[in-house]
Amino acid sequence: MTKTAYSRNRPYSPDPDASEQVKHWHTPDLTADARSQDTRTNALNMHLPEATAAAAEEQEQELVIKPLTADDIEQMRQAAHDEGILQGKEEGFAKGYSEGREQGQQDGFKQGQAEGKRQGLEDGATELDTLRAELSVLLDQLQQPLAKIDNRVEQELLQLCLAMAKAVINVEVTTNPKVILQALQEAVSALPLQSSNLIIKLNPADVASVKRHYNDTELTERGWQLRPEPLVEQGGCLVESISSSVDRSLNQRIQSSLEHFLQLAETADSSEHAAAESSDIPTQQAQSNDAQSKDAQSEHSQLKDTQANDTQVKDTQVKDSPPND
Repeated sequence: MTKTAYSRNRPYSPDPDASEQVKHWHTPDLTADARSQDTRTNALNMHLPEATAAAAEEQEQELVIKPLTADDIEQMRQAAHDEGILQGKEEGFAKGYSEGREQGQQDGFKQGQAEGKRQGLEDGATELDTLRAELSVLLDQLQQPLAKIDNRVEQELLQLCLAMAKAVINVEVTTNPKVILQALQEAVSALPLQSSNLIIKLNPADVASVKRHYNDTELTERGWQLRPEPLVEQGGCLVESISSSVDRSLNQRIQSSLEHFLQLAETADSSEHAAAESSDIPTQQAQSNDAQSKDAQSEHSQLKDTQANDTQVKDTQVKDSPPND
């Protein structure tokens, strides 16, 4: 309804539509007017704006300090005490951990160094024994072929000596008739004294040489019967009696002489070897004494290191222990 209609129709009675609109009308907010009537001013005696006034009101509310009670003071003291204990515990733990770790590293390094040195010596000795055993086996394997070669060379040298001696003696026998006479005398002397009726087998060339030295009468008086034997080499003889016989052939005489020579050489080598072994005994004893002395020094050094480590650990424990009240 317009204003004109309202002024003409008095008194007014609202129609249903207007009544419905009145029902939905809201009461206006009057708090803004109340806030605008705030009498607080600033330093220039001017009213504060709404935002500044709200902030000032909140600041006044925050500045309100309640008085502390005994419980509050006790709680604050206990909290400060707990905080101090916790802080001291953390600082003490950090300091003790740092010092203990450093000391532990030093002690562990020294102990590990000593144990590592000892273990290294033991491992080195074991490895040295193994290498020594392997070297001994290799030397034995090398010496076996050498020993066989030595034996073969010895036999070949013996045969060479026999051949050379035989060649020299053959020349001597051919040019010197005294050789067969000396062999005959040696063979007869080797028989027992009561031997008689001796049969002497000679090379046909030597029979003539013996008969030139002894005539038939001397041969009969001596009881010698000369028999030519082509198998007997010139310069040798075989003397036989009823009970015994003597072989003074050329090969047998050479073999006997060489065996006697080799026996003398072996005796000389054995004497030199025994003398060398006797001279090596003091050297081996000295080496053994040196090794024992080094082992004793090593054990003494390890013992000193262990004692020093124990002393340092004890000193550390004494320093770290809390003082008595």
